[in-house]
Amino acid sequence: MWTATLTGLVALGISLFNLAELQQAPRVAVTLPHLVRIEPRAPQHTVHLFMQPTITTRFRAEDVEVITAIRLRLKAADPKAGEPRFRWNESGAWNYDYAANELKYDRTADPSPLVVTQDRPQQPTILFDSADWHLQALRYEGTLVLDRASTRTPITKPFCLVISQEALRTFKAAPERRFYELRDDMPSGAGSQPGCYGF
Repeated sequence: MWTATLTGLVALGISLFNLAELQQAPRVAVTLPHLVRIEPRAPQHTVHLFMQPTITTRFRAEDVEVITAIRLRLKAADPKAGEPRFRWNESGAWNYDYAANELKYDRTADPSPLVVTQDRPQQPTILFDSADWHLQALRYEGTLVLDRASTRTPITKPFCLVISQEALRTFKAAPERRFYELRDDMPSGAGSQPGCYGF
């Protein structure tokens, strides 16, 4: 009798725990990619920065999380360089053109809220554009900011981005609509520092 009662209490406790877990707001995790792409000579004298974060939740919940906006901040190590302003221009996808032997970007969506559930992680390719980012050979401290509907506290993911003199020369000599990769998993150089993207 006591065994049956104890088993029932344990089952009730597990059920109540699972119910409480389901009723909590989704716990969203954001992971930054190992590379970002830069288009230093985009149309209308702008600079494009492409980033593809992974937005997930490991736990099932009755409610969903909605990412209402994604913002990018970059602050140069040299205060005289100013702080460029970015906007989420659009979302897209990368496709390899085998005939031209090059990577091409295609626009797929306007900036819009992202619904995140355990069964529906998000991995948008976001195009941020800036009309006042005058590229210099500097280290930049960056932050990806994700606003969410469930709370006024946004999710922030810090990173750094280093433009070397070599990269700057390459970017300035680049033709229009040329993309370059900056990685954080390089064996040496700026991209070998954890969380720091380099050319």
